[in-house]
Amino acid sequence: MSLAAIKPTVERLLTPILERHEAFLVDLVLRNDRRGTNIQAFVDTDKGVTIEQCAEISREFGLILESEGVFERSYQIELSSPGIDKPLRLLRQYPKNIGRRFTVQYQGKDAPSTLTGILEGVEQERITFTPEKGEPVQLNYSQIIEMKEVLPW
Repeated sequence: MSLAAIKPTVERLLTPILERHEAFLVDLVLRNDRRGTNIQAFVDTDKGVTIEQCAEISREFGLILESEGVFERSYQIELSSPGIDKPLRLLRQYPKNIGRRFTVQYQGKDAPSTLTGILEGVEQERITFTPEKGEPVQLNYSQIIEMKEVLPW
């Protein structure tokens, strides 16, 4: 069975485990290599996920995958937080990042635009940024193409 066909099953099995830990799935990547299948699950919580939570979720997930016999070959689970270098993917990630500096690529009126500034607020699907120079800008979440934190170093 192809990885594309297995991915929904993997996500379906992982979701209830995440819910029990008050966590959510940000991204799921499945890749085959010569050793088997590599499962990369990036998870988060509204307060930030800890190493201990990742380890516990990973253990539970491994037990479920084994009991369900999802993979015919060997597999490896890499379960972690998305990390500071990963773009925000879900609106749910935005509130805990208020006050941080981001570069945002968004769909402007005529073409994509980019700004760098501080994430000031999130109200429903309206995101407010204060650019380094200029007045605050409000964007709809649907306009955002990519939003990555600007690293302080």
